Amino acid sequence: MSASLSSTTRIAARCRHFGSCGGCALQDINYEDQLSLKSRKVGDLLASLGLSISKTHASPESWYYRNKMEFSFGDVYPPVEGGPTTLLGLKAKGRWFDVLNLQECHLLSKEAGALLSSVRAWAEKERVPPYNSRKHTGMLRHMVVREAKNGKDRLVSLITAPGELPKESFLKAVHEHYPATTVLWGVNGKISDTAIPDSSGTLEGPGFIVETLRFPEGELRFKISPQAFFQTNTLGAQTLYGILRSWVKESGAKNVLDLYCGGGGITLSVAAICEEAAGVESNPSAIADAKANAELNGLTNAKFFAGQVETLLPSLIAMGAQAAIVDPPRAGLHRKALDVLLASGPQTIFYVSCNPEALARDLGLMKEVYAAQRVEVVDLFPHTEHVETVVWLKRV
Repeated sequence: MSASLSSTTRIAARCRHFGSCGGCALQDINYEDQLSLKSRKVGDLLASLGLSISKTHASPESWYYRNKMEFSFGDVYPPVEGGPTTLLGLKAKGRWFDVLNLQECHLLSKEAGALLSSVRAWAEKERVPPYNSRKHTGMLRHMVVREAKNGKDRLVSLITAPGELPKESFLKAVHEHYPATTVLWGVNGKISDTAIPDSSGTLEGPGFIVETLRFPEGELRFKISPQAFFQTNTLGAQTLYGILRSWVKESGAKNVLDLYCGGGGITLSVAAICEEAAGVESNPSAIADAKANAELNGLTNAKFFAGQVETLLPSLIAMGAQAAIVDPPRAGLHRKALDVLLASGPQTIFYVSCNPEALARDLGLMKEVYAAQRVEVVDLFPHTEHVETVVWLKRV
């Protein structure tokens, strides 16, 4: 995308941290030009296959659109006599050991900056030391925040190394500036710098949030636990899943496979408008979330299977699905899964991709068996270079 940036008019970035923070890359370009850049990138990659983009969908909101952020703690180095000692924010651009002390963030919500400041002040007052990733000392590691964009639920999860936590004062620091409905404390004793705890407990509230996806035909509710996968842009997900719902309807498919289904967001979205939908995912906890959300929405025609897609796919195809939705990780389709689809896949495939390069590679391998009918770009990540593409493929 960088080659196209030279012809783009620059504007003043909204955030004071832009340029230093790793969270945004395109904030100094107006949003319409961002969409053009992303559409051009996808179009250039697919042009060699004779494909063109039929439509580009903007994110319904270009600011405060994210429903989840993972913030990191860090220590001030070199030390400052008399403090402060604690940093809290995002990793600095290109410097993964350095934490940028955020005062504001325009991706999550307007309250995010105040929450960060309050928790930072709490850590200083209570003398709870930040974790040092090089020395593997200290306690505070991450703070995960999740928000329901179509509701009032808010979740704050503090992740620390093993130790004693002043729980009551932490709760007070959160509630002084942030409307949290549930607060959790997780412990990560591993060396790896991840926001995934070994164990977690609820300090307050139910321990999860409930998000809603709204479609013209009705709503779907999703119970989201701290580590559950859910599309980061709620309103953008409504656009993407809405496209898939309309394509499934138009295709006439009654039985649909959803490969790499995660927590079942796509599976349940199409189950509401077809006879049967089956999701496949290797992460057992994601499958548990998907089953719980099927029950929450009363969707008895949604089934979920835990296992590797390439292993389960032959048996699932034999069950007679007329369409398959594939939404693989950034690396694209596993070659064994792709070979099964080419040999005995359904009449229709809807390919959702977060990586245009992997998408172009896979479509090139599929072109003798599946022809692309439509290509649409959906922006779920304003101010970043990431983009989603959805392709309708029909067996030749």
